[in-house]
Amino acid sequence: MIPSAIDKVMSSFSSIRSRVDESLLASHIERIRRVWRVYAPRINPYIDRARVAGIDSGYNYIEYRGYALYVVDVTWVIVDPDEGESWDGDADADILSSSGIEAELAAYSIAMEIEALRKVLDQVDLVLVDGSLIAKFWTLMRARDQGLEIEALKGVSMKRALDELCLTLSLYPSKVAFIAKNSSAKDVLGLVKGDVYYFERYTSEPGYSRPIPLTESSQRGMDGLARAFQRYCHNVSGMHLDIFVSYIRFEPHTRVYRLEYVVEEGCDPEDRLRMIMNIASQTVVRGYPYPLYRADQLARVSDSDIERLAVVLGIASDPTARAGLWAGYP
Repeated sequence: MIPSAIDKVMSSFSSIRSRVDESLLASHIERIRRVWRVYAPRINPYIDRARVAGIDSGYNYIEYRGYALYVVDVTWVIVDPDEGESWDGDADADILSSSGIEAELAAYSIAMEIEALRKVLDQVDLVLVDGSLIAKFWTLMRARDQGLEIEALKGVSMKRALDELCLTLSLYPSKVAFIAKNSSAKDVLGLVKGDVYYFERYTSEPGYSRPIPLTESSQRGMDGLARAFQRYCHNVSGMHLDIFVSYIRFEPHTRVYRLEYVVEEGCDPEDRLRMIMNIASQTVVRGYPYPLYRADQLARVSDSDIERLAVVLGIASDPTARAGLWAGYP
């Protein structure tokens, strides 16, 4: 960081702090609380004995001179009330020469998640996928249009992944939900910070924000992207699907999470949301669904993981992308 960056921060200190410490008008606070629906998920351990799965993926890489060593994996964790926890997954490791390695691996990991989703759906009552549905759709759309090195290297097709995503959601609209641990989206409130900030700060009870279709999002450009999703899925399956978004809290005074799910014609979006919360709540630990927590743990690829792989392959001492950058300097 250059020294003038600190000077810039200090000269803008009051402005930055005022946005961080934002003081909302009473009318805004009232609106936030009006949008929030207090709801305690209903669980009967003798009747509601659902199987819940969580899916997450991870990737990491080391850039060498002219190529990168990467690892991508996906994990699914199933929690069964009778049989307990089980998990499985898939992984890939290879070298790749691409100027957009981050975009390549992000799209590849999503394609692997979709394949995992198809494998696990028939085994459970609900599948929770980590992250944002609309973000995954947009990532795959861009990857399809750009054409990626990973497609030729691994024989994967981003178009096929898109088709499978829409077809799977069309066939099982009530069995899949996407939960993002963090989000800066402004779909519901459209204020300065992301919606999750305000719902965490100005509500404390378990419940959810009134679900809205993403076609009515306050976030710039989101409505057009949501309509693109509608058109794509209609072309693939012939069904009209809406993506709905809500912010949810499972237990009092815990974190709020962004939830996205699809709703077909004739279905009540709030009934669908409550059903998802009721089923997911059977596995919640400290305010978060355990299958997603465990899947995140298993799928995460740390720096030490990728470095160990480099040692095994005998390339740990190869010059990295920035090696020698300061050669000859004191």
